[in-house]
Amino acid sequence: MEPNNHVLLIISLSSLLLSSFSAEAICVPRNYTDGLPLSPPFSPPKHQPVHPSLPISSPPPPISFNDFFPSSSIDPAIKKVCRATDHPSLCFSTITPYLGGKTNPASILKMEIKACANQTKAALAMATKIANDPSTTSITAECLETCQENYSDAIDNLKSAVDAIATHDVGTMNSMLSAALTDFTTCEDGFAEMPGVKSPMAKFDDTLTKLASNCLAIVSLIH
Repeated sequence: MEPNNHVLLIISLSSLLLSSFSAEAICVPRNYTDGLPLSPPFSPPKHQPVHPSLPISSPPPPISFNDFFPSSSIDPAIKKVCRATDHPSLCFSTITPYLGGKTNPASILKMEIKACANQTKAALAMATKIANDPSTTSITAECLETCQENYSDAIDNLKSAVDAIATHDVGTMNSMLSAALTDFTTCEDGFAEMPGVKSPMAKFDDTLTKLASNCLAIVSLIH
C-alpha cells in the first residue's frame, strides 16, 4: 500500500502544478511578455491628405505696342504705319532718332531704311573685327567673310531702295528690300551649314531681318 500512496501523492502534486500554471497563463494579458508590452500589430500609415496645389497663374498678356509707347506720345500717322508691320515697337524705336519732318508712309519708310542701313554698317564693322581677331577659328572667319560681303551688298540694296522712294518706284523698293533681307538670312545660313559653329552675328542678323521685314510692310502702304 505504501508505493500506491507515493503514486497518488505524485499525481496530486502534478495536478496542482498544472492547475497553477493554467491559471497564471490565463491571467497574463496577451500583449505582455515577461512584464513588457508587445508591439501592437503593424498597420500601414494613414493616407496623408494631399494639400491642394496652389492655383497656377495665367500667363501675362502679351505686351502691346501701347505698353511701350502710350497713345498720347505717338503721332497718329506713325502709329498707323508701325502697326502695319510685324514688329511695331521696333519700328517706332528705330525711326524716332530721325523724326522731325513728314510722317507719311514714304517718309517713315525712308527713316526705317536709314535705321536698317546704319545697323548694317555696325554689323559689317563687327564682322570685320571678329574675323580679324587671331583667336577666331578659321571656319568662323570664313563664314564671317561671307557675311561681310552680304552686308556690303545689303547696304547697296538699301541705298537703291531709298533712291526708288524719290521716283515712287514701288517695284524697285520691293525688289531691293527683298534682296537686303536675303543678304541678312544668307549670313546666318552660312553658320547653320557648319555643325557646332555658333554665329557671333546672330543678334545683329535677327534685328536686321526684322527691320527689312518692317520696310517691306511699309512699302505696301505706299500708293
